[in-house]
Amino acid sequence: MFFFFYFFIFLINLSNSEICSTATWSKQGITVAGGHDYGDKLDQLAHPMGIFLDNNDNIYITDGNNDRIVRWEQNATIGQWIAGVKGPNTNHTFPLFIPYDIIVDNNGTVYVTDGGHHRVVRCYQDQDECEVLVDNIQSTGIAQDNQGFIYISEYADGQITKWNFNDNEFDGDFIVSKLQQSMFIFIDENRTIYSTGYLTHRIVKINENDEEPILVAGQSNKAGDSYDQFDNPSGVYVDQQGSIYVADQGNNRIMRWLKDATNGTLIAGGNGEGSNSDQFHSPTDLFLDREGNLYVSDKMNNRVQKFLIDKSSCKKN
Repeated sequence: MFFFFYFFIFLINLSNSEICSTATWSKQGITVAGGHDYGDKLDQLAHPMGIFLDNNDNIYITDGNNDRIVRWEQNATIGQWIAGVKGPNTNHTFPLFIPYDIIVDNNGTVYVTDGGHHRVVRCYQDQDECEVLVDNIQSTGIAQDNQGFIYISEYADGQITKWNFNDNEFDGDFIVSKLQQSMFIFIDENRTIYSTGYLTHRIVKINENDEEPILVAGQSNKAGDSYDQFDNPSGVYVDQQGSIYVADQGNNRIMRWLKDATNGTLIAGGNGEGSNSDQFHSPTDLFLDREGNLYVSDKMNNRVQKFLIDKSSCKKN
């Protein structure tokens, strides 16, 4: 009971403030991590993928081609090594290989889908050692609910499983299949699962105790650049009002779908592939901080961009 209460308070601290339906974000992004070309120095990234913000708004990044996890504090000019490869010609006791997605619990413990090794690992900060939690699994996305359970999406099998890693014996519960290339996932406060279909170009949700996925954004199995379509969507985030935010990777843009909407709204990017501050090159993941500011992992530009929410856009006339 104590664990649940403590974790619930943690989620309240993490939750973003109310974001109205008319909210807008700055068109120009601010580089808050990387942005110094492709490389393995601590001020560089190499094809970053998943991102996660903790309750202090520290940014955790799966630095894919550097096979490491790094943390960037707010306004930092250099990242901090957390797990994986420390750098060229250095020893590391627990290597990662193309890590995909990441979450961080209230104790600062890091959970990673170690994509290239087909496993899920747990790493403790300031320690070289990590531990394998699940092996022989083509894991991509990872998320945590308000009871502390971990959810893992499997790309090839198109299924999501639920795990309790606080027990001595790990045993995953099957949640849903039929997802077809499930990429990243998100769990809301009602324990509803949202999953991106990378090759089906859609977002589906799965309500607790209901195995059948429900289409909530995009047109099933149809790629495109209209506002009711996606092209290889990757990351997904859902705010307290039920609005869905999607890293529309193939279209180099971020889309927002209000609850029950049939079309999305462009909130960042959408200006073609590029490296300008209003452009992306394969955005893979996204996150909103407690103020509603938007963070995007801009994979091929080797950076994380921050887009400030325009609070005046929610003021009533």
